[in-house]
Amino acid sequence: MIAIVLGPDGAMARDAVRSILRERDPSGQSTSVMDGKTATIRDIQMDATSIGFFSAGRVVIVEDVLARLGKPGARDGATTDAWADLFTAIPDPSTLILLDTSLAAVPATVKKALPQSATVVLSDPPRGRDLLSWIATRAKNEGAEIDQATARLLAETLFPQSWSARSTNPAFDRPPDLESLRNEIAKLAVAAHPGPITRAHVTSLIAQGDTDRIFGFIDAVTQGNVGEAAVQLDRLLSAGEDPPKVLAQLSQTVELSVVMAAAGRRSAGDVGKALRLPNAGRMSSIERGLRAQPPGNSQRLGRALEDADRRMKTGELRDPLDALYEVLAALHGSR
Repeated sequence: MIAIVLGPDGAMARDAVRSILRERDPSGQSTSVMDGKTATIRDIQMDATSIGFFSAGRVVIVEDVLARLGKPGARDGATTDAWADLFTAIPDPSTLILLDTSLAAVPATVKKALPQSATVVLSDPPRGRDLLSWIATRAKNEGAEIDQATARLLAETLFPQSWSARSTNPAFDRPPDLESLRNEIAKLAVAAHPGPITRAHVTSLIAQGDTDRIFGFIDAVTQGNVGEAAVQLDRLLSAGEDPPKVLAQLSQTVELSVVMAAAGRRSAGDVGKALRLPNAGRMSSIERGLRAQPPGNSQRLGRALEDADRRMKTGELRDPLDALYEVLAALHGSR
């Protein structure tokens, strides 16, 4: 058996691997784990085709190899033919699991060699109503109850930009993290015992500081205040904030600002409905933000973010933090 387990959600991916292990090696005595950051395809083949100590087959889990050796032109001889040789060599009683939560799709080099019998698991977390149902089920498993309105407040507090729908630009999407959500629900359930989880529990126990700081940075950028934006970004980095998260939230805000700016006399509510946004008040806040912006600032930011995205995809920029600095530099230059 060959199974490829991808992200973006690490908790879902690990659950999928555990499910495969329960079926293929319940005792765990014939399972080994390899570090794909250093292993070659030859190393994987030798380990996966070796004879098991306690059974006819083995289970080999290789972590983080697809991102490194799945690209065209990858080192260590990772061609499509090499991947095909690896997959062909796996004996029927054995199981090869390739786990990589940094990817949301099978790399083309690997996909061409993948046999039809292989299993591909995408660990895409639920969003919108499905996420609210997941929260309710998880709370019940923790011995607590949570109504839909409170579940929504929890989702909006932890993942304000991404809980309801994917970003229109996949590069800037930040899916809900189910592992952190599980931990927060468990904390809330303990605090609420023996009663239900309420809004008061969420507002008092779930941290909102990081989100507030990010919004301060976004406000400074969209208002054209480069100096304040630089100060806010430095504070975010000092607090340990994740640059991809900051870039994703800035991009989503600018995307909606560009649309709202081009909407003419259409109301924010009409624009939100046309975009099918689940949060009806989202475009109203975007419209209010536009009033505080210099003329044409959202379009300039949109072009700067588009250029940064292109340069990241071509490898000219290697890090989301570099992209953030480039946007600030472009905004300063436009003044």
